[in-house]
Amino acid sequence: MNKLLIAGVILIILIAGGLYGYYYFSTGTVKIYLQDAPSSSQLLKIYLTISSIMIHRTNSTNSSAWITISNKTITVLLSSNMTFLTSARIPAGEYNEIFLQISAAQVTIGNVNVSAKLPSEVLKIHIINGMDLKGGSTESLLISFPHIAYANGQVIISPSITAQVIS
Repeated sequence: MNKLLIAGVILIILIAGGLYGYYYFSTGTVKIYLQDAPSSSQLLKIYLTISSIMIHRTNSTNSSAWITISNKTITVLLSSNMTFLTSARIPAGEYNEIFLQISAAQVTIGNVNVSAKLPSEVLKIHIINGMDLKGGSTESLLISFPHIAYANGQVIISPSITAQVIS
């Protein structure tokens, strides 16, 4: 009876270890950071409210290659310093785009708040040279915002933004 119990416990440990190993080596962690171009004006602040973050997997056999990283609403201040946005475990693979759903863009100039114009309320961000996420590894992506323009009294955030692997 004791041998049967010991064999059962060992079998359960082996199965649990195998499942953990499969999960660990078939997924990796992605960390996403934001950074704005350095501003000459200390009076200008841009706040983005992000309601969804997705990443596009290019080598997926699944017809749905967009993977949701976060549906948590986050408001961030764009800064010339790297700002941590989110992280998630996702399937290992090759990725080429990030999708940010922006629910609001607010600009503070001095003490005046104005809404920024963001065409389509979506930022589709190309990852320069792609990202190859290996199982068990961690990659960091930096999204850069160099495309902020001021025209006719409006602040316009271009949806053409890039990201790069920094790890």
